[in-house]
Amino acid sequence: MNRQRMDVTIVGGGMVGMAQAALLAVRCPQLRISLLEASSVEQPVRPDAYDARVVALTEASRNLLEETGAWQRIEGERECPYTQMRVWDAEGTGSVYFDCRDVKLPNLGHIVENNVILAALRARIEELPNVSMETGFKLESWWRDCGLWHLQARSPNREMIDGLDEQSPVYTTRLLVGADGARSRVRDLLRIRTRDVDYRQTALVCVARCEQSHQYTAWQRFLDTGPVAMLPLAGLGDDKHCAVVWSADDDLARELVMLDDKAFALNLEKAIESRLGSIESVSERFSFALRARHAESYFGPGAALIGDAAHSIHPLAGQGANLGLMDAQVLTEEVERALKRGISPAHVSVLSRYQRRRRGENASTLKAMSAFKSLFGAGDLQWRWLRNTGLSMVDASPMLKKRIIMRAMSV
Repeated sequence: MNRQRMDVTIVGGGMVGMAQAALLAVRCPQLRISLLEASSVEQPVRPDAYDARVVALTEASRNLLEETGAWQRIEGERECPYTQMRVWDAEGTGSVYFDCRDVKLPNLGHIVENNVILAALRARIEELPNVSMETGFKLESWWRDCGLWHLQARSPNREMIDGLDEQSPVYTTRLLVGADGARSRVRDLLRIRTRDVDYRQTALVCVARCEQSHQYTAWQRFLDTGPVAMLPLAGLGDDKHCAVVWSADDDLARELVMLDDKAFALNLEKAIESRLGSIESVSERFSFALRARHAESYFGPGAALIGDAAHSIHPLAGQGANLGLMDAQVLTEEVERALKRGISPAHVSVLSRYQRRRRGENASTLKAMSAFKSLFGAGDLQWRWLRNTGLSMVDASPMLKKRIIMRAMSV
């Protein structure tokens, strides 16, 4: 049997999993790291079209990508720094305007397409000598003995003998990291339960070309059926393309999905109050159900959960990927600290410290997003008055706006 002996094995080669592998490899070059990804299909960066799925990277996340060496492949190519943010309520006059000049910074963050980040991380991982990546690895068998995890995938068109595939490699590892998304198999094998909330909303994402410039501004309007956001894109020669994230109640979302492109564009233009002129065209739309999910624990014996495997969040503040990247940052710091002290990276003290530093922080953000969703979805007169008054108060307070901006950029 072919055994691959590793110090750290990460299951899940998405953005957070690859960032975790790259950051660990850079910070802890003595570690042998494997990255196992179920999909064997890459998401190429098209030179003539934007990816509809984007991330609003905070400064903290950008710093992490820069440390891994991936940001240098993104900067100046397909990233769009946004300098302003405008948020307003559809049911009233309340609004708030954020500007990077309020905090004396060049921008508030960067909008980057998912496939651009993935391509940059994958290229960087291929350069790192202490990381190996296997695609098409669908976790099938696992067991734990002598303080080590043993993982194996079922190879296509091969019979399993006594539960094992003699031709498929077994990854033996000290620390197992689950970065395999909201339906995490690693979380399931650890028997960690989650607390789930169904928002009864669906997010629709696409790319829209607008009549007017996006002004390097993130636009978000709160409707009683859910928020709609238009996020600026750059890299294909103009400043009129925006990534659209429209979170709508399920009934409305089903109607929007069924519309043809022209009708959808007209509905989008109305939803955003024509702030960018007419919507000239829209790309293919994608949709996904919105649920909040939080793991009751972030670790088990010799294993840790990061990213969506540990928590899922409403996209209204665009913080999901940033929270996952900060998980990777903190877990790396704890592993690095353990190695300096001669402790195994899989020791319970290492994993419990990681959980203490991240679970409470993530829980607070999840609660805040759920509260925002409830507040801006309420149609009663008193709630409309409260949120419009609140937005106006924030907009009138430079100190409060500065605190909000700095807090958001540190996630």
